[in-house]
Formats: sequence, C-alpha cells, structure tokens
Amino acid sequence: MDTSHTSPWQQNWQARRDPFAEECFAAREGLLADLKDPGAAQARVLDDLIDIGVSALHWKERGYDVVAADPSRFRSVLPVMRYDDFAEQIDRETRTKGGILSCSPVLRWLKTSGTTGNPKRVPYTLHWLLTYRIPAMKAMWGTYLQHHPEILAHPWATLDTQTVREDVFDFVHGVEHQAISNRHPQINSRDWNPPWYDSPWFGPGTPTSHAGRMYHRVRHLVGKDLHYISAINPSTLVSLRDLIAEHGDQLVRDLREGTLEGRPCTEPDEGAARHLEGVLAKGEFSLVDVWPSLTLYSCWLSASAELYRPRLDAVLPGVAKLPFMSCGTEGVTTIPVDDTLNSQPLAVGQAYFEFVPAEVPLGTLLDAGEEIGTLLYDEVEAGRDYHLIMSQGNGLYRLWTGDIYRVDRVVDGTPWIHFTHRDGVFHSFTGEKITEGQVTQAIRQGLAHGGLETGLYMCGPRWDELPSYTVVVEVPDPGAALDGELSAAIDRELSVINIEYASKRDSGRLAGLRVRTVAQGAIAAYVESRRQQGNATQYKYKPFQKDTAFADEILAG
Repeated sequence: MDTSHTSPWQQNWQARRDPFAEECFAAREGLLADLKDPGAAQARVLDDLIDIGVSALHWKERGYDVVAADPSRFRSVLPVMRYDDFAEQIDRETRTKGGILSCSPVLRWLKTSGTTGNPKRVPYTLHWLLTYRIPAMKAMWGTYLQHHPEILAHPWATLDTQTVREDVFDFVHGVEHQAISNRHPQINSRDWNPPWYDSPWFGPGTPTSHAGRMYHRVRHLVGKDLHYISAINPSTLVSLRDLIAEHGDQLVRDLREGTLEGRPCTEPDEGAARHLEGVLAKGEFSLVDVWPSLTLYSCWLSASAELYRPRLDAVLPGVAKLPFMSCGTEGVTTIPVDDTLNSQPLAVGQAYFEFVPAEVPLGTLLDAGEEIGTLLYDEVEAGRDYHLIMSQGNGLYRLWTGDIYRVDRVVDGTPWIHFTHRDGVFHSFTGEKITEGQVTQAIRQGLAHGGLETGLYMCGPRWDELPSYTVVVEVPDPGAALDGELSAAIDRELSVINIEYASKRDSGRLAGLRVRTVAQGAIAAYVESRRQQGNATQYKYKPFQKDTAFADEILAG
C-alpha cells in the first residue's frame, strides 16, 4: 500500500494491523485450549504462582516456600486474605519495588476506581503483565475479531473507549500509580499496543476530562465508516450519544471548518457536516443515525449493567453486541469466547481460582481467624452462588475481593459464570437485609404487571420515624398515578421475595416502599454527572445507594 500521503499514525496502524490480529488470534487459541483442559490450566497457573513467589521475602518469612516441594499444600499453608491483610507487605514493596510478594519487579501501582477512602495499590509486575494481563486483553480482542473482522477494516473502523492514554502525575516512591484502564506509558514492546495506539483521538494529547475526551473522539470519527465502539461501562455508550446531542452545533461547525474546538485539525468536510445536521434535526436520534456503518459494540452486559439494555437498544438499534471481560483491578475472572451476554467461561489460565458457597459468612469467619474450606473449579455446581477467591501472578495470593458469582453451567469441565453482587451489600433497617438482586427482581416483576420493561433504577433507605425505601425508576411516561401503582406493586413483590421484609411491613416496623418515576435517560444523566476525572473509564453505575440524596437530585434535574 502506498503510504507516502498518509500520516505517521496511519502508517503505524497499517504496520500493526496484521501482527495485532495474529497476536489476538493466538491468545484466543490459547484460551480455548485451556477451557477444554481446565485441570491442566489450573495446575500450570499454580506451579507458576509458586515459582514466582517461592523465593520472595514474605513467602520465606512465613514459611510458605514449603509448598514448592508439594503444591497440593498451597491451600492448607497459605491463608485466605483480604486486600487490607496485605497492607504491610504492599507498603514494604512500594519501597523495594519487588521481591516482597513475588520475585518480579513492580512496574506501576494500579489504583481502584472507588471514589471514597484511600485508593488501593495493586502491584502491576512485569510477570503479571506479560503472562496474564496482556494475553487476557488479546484473547478478548481475538473473540471480537473472530466474530467481526471488519473492526480492523481501516484506521477509523474502531473507537476504543475501554482504554486510555493519560499522562500520570501520581507516584508511589517514584513508581506511577494509575488506573488499569490507563495504558500509558508503554512498558515494553509486549505491552498493550493496538493499531490505533497513536491515533489522534487516543493519545495523551486528548483532554483528560470525560466530556473533553469524548468530544475529541467524536470529532475525528464523525463522517468516517465507524464499525465498532468498545467500552467497559454501558453508560459510556449512552453518554456518547448525549454528548453529540449537547454539542451538535459545535461539531457541525468544526466539521465544516476543519477545526477542533476552533483550531485547525483536518480538511473541511461539508458532507459530514450536512449529514450530522440532518441527524440532529431529527431530535431523537441514535448512534446508528450518526454512523450507519456501525456493526458492533461491546461493554459489560450482566449484573446491574444489564439494566442498561433497553437504553442501549435505543441508542444502538440493530447493532450486534459482545460482552466485555469480567474483571477488576485485582484480576481477570472471565474472558468472552462468543456472544453469550449473561455468562462466560471462568478464565482458568488467568489465576488459581477457589470458591466458597455464598451462604457461608466468609467475612465473619475471617474476622474470627477460622480456617476456610474452599472448593476448586471442578467442585462447584450449576445454579449456585459462590464467593470467589483468586491467587494472582502479581503476588496477591488467595485474595477474597468480596465478589459473588453464579455458576450458570459447566462446559467441558469449565464453569461458565457471571457476577451477581458484592458480599454484604444490602439495606436493612430491622434485619430484613434486602439485596440488590431482590430489589431488581421485585422491580422487574412490578413493572411487568403494567406492561413496562425494566431499565435503570436507584434504591436507597429513607430514615424517618417509620423508615422505608425509596426507588427512582425510568419509564416512558412518568407521573404521580403511575408512582402509586408501582409503589404498591413493587412493595407487594418484594414482600413475596423477602419474607423478613414482609414481616416488618406486616408488623408496622417499615413503611411501604415508595416509587418515583422519571423520564428515560434521567438516571443515566445523573450517573454521568458523578464521573470524576481520573476514574471516568472505570466508573460504575450502582443501583444501591447509601441514602436517598440521589432522588432529590434526579427529580430536580
């Protein structure tokens, strides 16, 4: 291909396209092989974890190195841990930059996306990067490419919002402290390096604010044959459409004048400007109206993210969808292999996994110093919920993060699972312990009685002389009459689902649940307003709130 008239980033895209695809397909093949022989994969991971940890100072000090001669003793020698239990070792490792928890250098510290408390410091070691995290990313993209090869059709075919490149200004003893979604700077040639890595809408020169970065992305891609939008959170896709609506006039002007926020950027594109003007004139438009070429999007699509699906269907009508991996800063749990949205296979090559039935009060047992009996991947049962414990290649062994997963089925010996909720996340005035899943089920059933589909909602406890719960839910036609109907219906459904709630309602210790309906998009807009610079990519929608302050803000909006 003649590249004499193409920019350096386009030349880089052309040079990286085929190698990137080959790397992703190879990683996917490795994933599929592991899923057909999960026992061998788990044994390999355990041997690797012992090999990388056995000479580390913490292992020697605690006598954990004895498992090198007998890996079967791993679970009996090393205790189940929570992140805070590693505080002393992590603090030591911030100074040594490796050698405490594992024998691999710490290249950066990963921070969590939480907005309260002190952000975690998860060690991002060279071994973890090369052996686990980057292969996981490539395997997932191998699945995307397998199903939709057009996402590498040309340099403008893919909009990747799941990763960013931002300059880092937060350090721990000279080592960067940043979100896992920030893939900047590159650590070495085997670090994450997709073809679009140097594209003008992806580099560190883009604004760090969510709205500013999104505007730059859209400005460069409107008028192009965009095929695929990649995201982590579904809210990102909704906000993309809303940003175009809010800044449409400016976008049209920039396209027509060849500028970006008033500065020269590209050649003027009158055709793209006229097309966007026509889309904006419709009032209610979708991203397909903006980009008729769209064929795929991906994001989280299970647990609370599933509630976005009606909105996503409106924003991206008729567009195929694939799930994003189930993961967190602490590690990868599932990697998608097909278009199944609610469940994906346990990533048996990513960590050494253990399970504890969800009904076991794991936190209480750990607080009491009790020994914890665990199950392995081949001992779990379909249809049951489990605490997930994982040992990672960065030195965080037998880590309980508090996540609860449901085993949906078992294929070729590998469990297919999905995240359901966080342990201990419930509301309770008088011992009723209402969980997010119970409220979601009650809302879904209450809305169904009125012929309504479940979308986004938020629920919080309202403290009063007679306490109760407040739910704000999006519907097509909100109103006071519907508020009353849904309040009664959802309160009734919740009483059936949670017998303690029914008992407290019958005895007059709880007032009836109160529903406030709002227009579709109101909660999504509220969620977007809560994004903060530095964690915008990872920001999560949370249906359960600690109080009802959200209700006044949403209703006032």
